[in-house]
Amino acid sequence: MAKHLKRTLGQLGLGFLLLGLLCTLGMGAGPAAAWQRVVGQAGTPCPNAQYTTITAAINAANPGDEIVICPALYDEQLVITKPLKLRGLGVNGIARVLIQPSSLTPVGSLGFEAVIAVLNTHDVTIDNLAVDASKNAVTGCTPGLAAIHFHDASGTVQNSAIFGAQLAAPGCTTALPFGNGVGVQVDADEAGPFHVLICGNSIHDFTANGVLAVDAGVKATITDNNIVGVGPSGGVFQFGVFIVNGAVGVIQNNVINEGNCGALSITACIPLRSEGITLRAVGDWTVVENNFISKAQSGIFVNGARHLRVTGNIIGNIDAFSGMDLQGTASGYLTDSQFDWNTIYNVGPIDANASNNEEGCGINEYSGTGVSGNTISHNTINDAYCGVASVAADEVSSTVTRNTLYATLDSDLYPTTFPPATEP
Repeated sequence: MAKHLKRTLGQLGLGFLLLGLLCTLGMGAGPAAAWQRVVGQAGTPCPNAQYTTITAAINAANPGDEIVICPALYDEQLVITKPLKLRGLGVNGIARVLIQPSSLTPVGSLGFEAVIAVLNTHDVTIDNLAVDASKNAVTGCTPGLAAIHFHDASGTVQNSAIFGAQLAAPGCTTALPFGNGVGVQVDADEAGPFHVLICGNSIHDFTANGVLAVDAGVKATITDNNIVGVGPSGGVFQFGVFIVNGAVGVIQNNVINEGNCGALSITACIPLRSEGITLRAVGDWTVVENNFISKAQSGIFVNGARHLRVTGNIIGNIDAFSGMDLQGTASGYLTDSQFDWNTIYNVGPIDANASNNEEGCGINEYSGTGVSGNTISHNTINDAYCGVASVAADEVSSTVTRNTLYATLDSDLYPTTFPPATEP
């Protein structure tokens, strides 16, 4: 265990160092800034301010320009349709540029609201801004809502605070369209590829998803972020990161906290559950590594993937479901994937719900859902109903289990012979 912990901490340290550099470098050099345009409101100290609104600077900018924004509260909803860099600037020790529109309206004919919408372009960078979507006008489940939304577009969101994408009364049955911190989506007739880097941000106070990436043609690199949800108390499914419908994710070195069931019974909590990272029919070669996930009903939920790699994650304080839940129902398969070198702890409670619901395990595979040809190795599970519940079509090896009622269980036998969750 000492060797494994040293290896894991080493991976995390190196990963955070490299990804810190990645945030600094952004998506690459891109076009050289042809002009720097400075925005500053009247009455605030800002050298060489040329514009009093960000919108005016965007409208005047040429592709490749950099717009630097001085500290103030900007009551604006922004639409970006050309390559630009928006960067918050610190002046006289004040370094918070708050974009907080007093009202939001749908963006064109797209049917969603966003504080910053990036449309049909590339090389857009949003850097060091506080983006607040709390004053939205969405009263039901539509139109969709995000603090920042990329639509048929590529770019970078880094070093920013992203919050307030909450609906007053969601009552929604789908996790896709509403209440996202950062949303990335493409039209059905667009092949892409569109690549969005989301790095070094604080993302919180969202209804559905901290980060949503949806549809083939999208690649989302999600690194070094702090994502905090409210869990089942929000009254809807809530996912820290949600990759779905063919999108490819590279999800590394994030800290994700959702919320436990609390006063809710396990039965009431399950339909309102939160999941740290959710992968549903994702694109091939998605990667989930070196994340810390805590306080959720499922740490990582996989629902259809090929050539997926899930490694080096630390998952703890999980109730209702399991540290990892693995199934192929959404797309009929979960194959040729690796689940290695993860550490999972405090999964519970160990009571009748565990054996009755086939849950409460460090890693749990659902039989009869197209799960086969995967490897589960070198994982450490401490404090759970079971260590690994797996199907016969997968290979499980070198698992370290401590304080588990059952080290391993055969998922193919559920529910006929699943043992009771009672102490011996």
